[in-house]
Amino acid sequence: MQTLVLVTSSPGSPEAQRAIELARTLRAQNRAVQVALLQDAVLAALGHSAMPAAAAVRDLLAQEVPVYVAEHDLTLRGFSPAVLAAGAHVADDRRLVDLILADASRTLGCF
Repeated sequence: MQTLVLVTSSPGSPEAQRAIELARTLRAQNRAVQVALLQDAVLAALGHSAMPAAAAVRDLLAQEVPVYVAEHDLTLRGFSPAVLAAGAHVADDRRLVDLILADASRTLGCF
């Protein structure tokens, strides 16, 4: 079963750090996991960021964990997909809904 971890909090918040750490733990247990970054959490996918959450996202990407970034939220914050960490996927609203509602998938909260 695929697990989708939704993250909405600012990358520096304890909630976002916990959510990303949850994804890392699931991956370490060889479980299928995906991460969707929404609202302020999209900032964790910026390739140049020195924030611990951004480093953790880059680590997930290096482990081939799919990381989806909400296109609309990224644009609202003044960034383009070109500044994302290598391997991060830009997702429109339709794609995000498809991820959440996918068969054989579960969504773990909204952090």
